[in-house]
Amino acid sequence: MPRGAEDDRGSMGRRTYIKAGSVAALAGLAGCTGDSDSDTDAGSGGDGSDGGDEGSGDGGDGGSQAIKVGNLSPFSGGLGWIGPNSRRAVTTALEGEGGVNTEGVLDNTVEIVEQDSETKPQPAISGFKTLDSQGVVTMVGPSSTVMPSLVDPAQNAGLSIVSPMTGTIQLNDTGGEYIWRTVPSDSIGARAQAKFAYEELGYRKMALAYKNDKGSQSFSKASGEHFKFLGGEVVTEVALDPGASSYRSAVQKLQDTDAEVVSMTAGTEVAGLFIKNYVEAGAKEDYQLTLGNDVLTPDFIEEMGADVMEGMVGQAPAPGPAYDQFREKHNAVHDKEPGPFAASAYDAMTLIGLAFVAEGEATREAVPNQLGTIGNAPGKKVSSFAEGKKALENGEEINYVGAGNPQNFDEEGDPLGPFSALRAKDGSWEKVLTYSAEELAQD
Repeated sequence: MPRGAEDDRGSMGRRTYIKAGSVAALAGLAGCTGDSDSDTDAGSGGDGSDGGDEGSGDGGDGGSQAIKVGNLSPFSGGLGWIGPNSRRAVTTALEGEGGVNTEGVLDNTVEIVEQDSETKPQPAISGFKTLDSQGVVTMVGPSSTVMPSLVDPAQNAGLSIVSPMTGTIQLNDTGGEYIWRTVPSDSIGARAQAKFAYEELGYRKMALAYKNDKGSQSFSKASGEHFKFLGGEVVTEVALDPGASSYRSAVQKLQDTDAEVVSMTAGTEVAGLFIKNYVEAGAKEDYQLTLGNDVLTPDFIEEMGADVMEGMVGQAPAPGPAYDQFREKHNAVHDKEPGPFAASAYDAMTLIGLAFVAEGEATREAVPNQLGTIGNAPGKKVSSFAEGKKALENGEEINYVGAGNPQNFDEEGDPLGPFSALRAKDGSWEKVLTYSAEELAQD
């Protein structure tokens, strides 16, 4: 049995149990890492549809004078469960207690105009152009699978995107003006994964297994790079083709190496089949799986079975300082728990509203000019639009602290937040420890 499956090397005294509601907090989930297909109230998994809340449309009735903001999110395709999560969170930021439209912004309200980015570059580019032509002044943006294709269009149009779901490391050096995100880069979550595997579990040889797409590959490769930085070795990597009927050969290839731990980022469908084959082959005795955050949900454990998942580990963003406040507002508006990426979508819309107030007008210059200031110290800490609006109107500087993470932006428009290492135990995800943003930044 691989090291760490039974023994936490002294770290387990710091455990706390994560129940369904609070797993949602941890599973604000760093950037979207692949074509997962889950949507549940507790953080992932399940229903795949949401009745009349699905699909796309113009999402608002703010009138001809309303401030138009786009929501270019995946409402169909393999990530089609994210769009409704984003929609509900944006609505909460607008219509919830202390929200943008509840309080009013510059004596006006915001109208949301939606386009479906799907998970392919061409529909995303087409959706971006449509929103541009419809006069949106900024937009809440899409997933890792398409976001890199929008960097040039955004810069050329002078139209900013604030993404609550893009983790890809391809954006690490391209943001800070028209490209922003309210989730940490995959490189930060990957550091947490590698750090836990190397320092806490004591592994020295890692292999990588990832769904054969850019988002999944981005995370696993970043984990492998940091594992090597810490002193470990990456012995092999395996790309998992989506739609395959079996991953037995991939499981066997990994068994044939001397890997002690495998970083697997593949989304629920591919990961589910891989894990099934992994258990059937008895590979649990050969290497530990450390999973991408898109499967670290109660519903995935329920789907796979508690015995199957027992002992598997992974990492997810720790909730931001304002998560509980957001969750209460979300439940009041929708009578529904927030899903993955909801907290970061709420932060994105709230920050956009505050940028308008700080700028003094709702123009395309507001986000590029203001987000880096209102999302960072110094300034009065605020966690809602109402608080921030009041402070700004009183002539104070503000520092927005978010629900998804603290939202302290670097010069590339990326936030840096804490991550928790989790372990599956007795049918629940158990928090083993949390790495602070400062710890992850130092590595």
